[in-house]
Amino acid sequence: MSVRAGQSELRALSYPLYLCTSFAPLSNQPVLQDILSLSCQLTEAVIQPSEQMLKTIRVQWWIECIRDLQRQNSPLSDRIIHHIDSGAINKETLLLILEGFQEATFEENPKQHLKHCWGLVFEYYYAITGANIDGSVSEIGSLLAEILYYPIENNNTITKSELNIPHTMKSKDGFIKSCTHLVYLSNTLSGKNKLANHTLLPLRLFWHVLTVK
Repeated sequence: MSVRAGQSELRALSYPLYLCTSFAPLSNQPVLQDILSLSCQLTEAVIQPSEQMLKTIRVQWWIECIRDLQRQNSPLSDRIIHHIDSGAINKETLLLILEGFQEATFEENPKQHLKHCWGLVFEYYYAITGANIDGSVSEIGSLLAEILYYPIENNNTITKSELNIPHTMKSKDGFIKSCTHLVYLSNTLSGKNKLANHTLLPLRLFWHVLTVK
């Protein structure tokens, strides 16, 4: 399986998250990048189509593909199935997360459902690394979902206590540390799509992970 394919796919789907994965341990990067790419695909399936039925069909396609281990449907699904076969991803746990995205397709305003799903995604990554579950990790995932997919309104809905989470996060994992910095940056930069348009983002993330203990 090509790690480079996973990197390029996530970079196209979410450049800020792609940058953050470069700070994860090398052994965790392929699985992390593919889980995040899948989550990005599912999120776009929920928020982009105007018809509810189309949203449901798109998410159901991923559920059936992974549930039945259907190969040769897409490069990403093949990589996910490879991770399941190798034991790196638990199929049942992943399907529970996917069911959350499916529930979001039935909501007129799916933001809270999507935030919950992204919180579960981050919790699952943390579990894969063998770290003890930290509630703040799921909060970071939820906040990033709002920041990345609802950039116009997030300043009006993210509370001060939520924005303080990056200052209380104790994780030493480079991916989590860089994601907490994305949350911090979202409150300090200007513009609608702040993170995607910030040319110094790679340097700022590198400096944060290098210097913050």
